[in-house]
Formats: sequence, structure tokens, C-alpha cells
Amino acid sequence: MREDILRQRMVLPELQLVDEAELEEDREYLMQMYPAKARLIMVMVEDECDKMEYEGSPMFAPYPDKETILGLSGKIFNKVTFDRNDQHLRHLIDVMMCNEIYIRRNRYKRRRKFF
Repeated sequence: MREDILRQRMVLPELQLVDEAELEEDREYLMQMYPAKARLIMVMVEDECDKMEYEGSPMFAPYPDKETILGLSGKIFNKVTFDRNDQHLRHLIDVMMCNEIYIRRNRYKRRRKFF
């Protein structure tokens, strides 16, 4: 009986990775429903975050620098539009960037606990 309770409380890293894979698959499926321009922007956001995903990165700092994060979104904004006054698009990119960083920070924290 006690062993069953202990097994239920323990989460093996292998099981955690399976859950993470399922979550990623679900996320990718839902992202297919994004409008075409948003999918293009999301690819660019992911590319920028890939470049920032290293040990000691500002992305993983306890309090990421707002200027750094908004600078990354501004870089993407400048690539996708010529209309510098399109604040709705700029805000969308800011939100997508912050969300992607949030997802990666959580994944990083979960992995650090197990390894």
C-alpha cells in the first residue's frame, strides 16, 4: 500500500518527457489554426528564441529585461511590415514573443529539476 502511494508521488523523468512531447504536439496542432501571417510571425519568433536558448541567456533570467524582449519583437516587426504605425501587429508580435519565452522558461525549469 505504502509503495503504491510513493509510486504515485514520484514522477520519473521519462514520463515527464512523454507529457512534454504530448503538450508540444497539441501546441503545434493548434498553431496550424493561426492565420497565415501569424504562422509566419510565429516561425520568426521561434527562430529568435532558438538563438536565445542557452545557459545564462537573458531569456532564463529571473526577471528578463523588458528592453531585450521588446527589442527582439521589434526586430521581427521591422521584417514583416513597412507600416511602422501598425501598433496592432506590433502588439501581437510582443504577445507572441512573451508567450514563447514563457513556454521555454517553463520547459527549462522542468528539465532542470530532473537533470
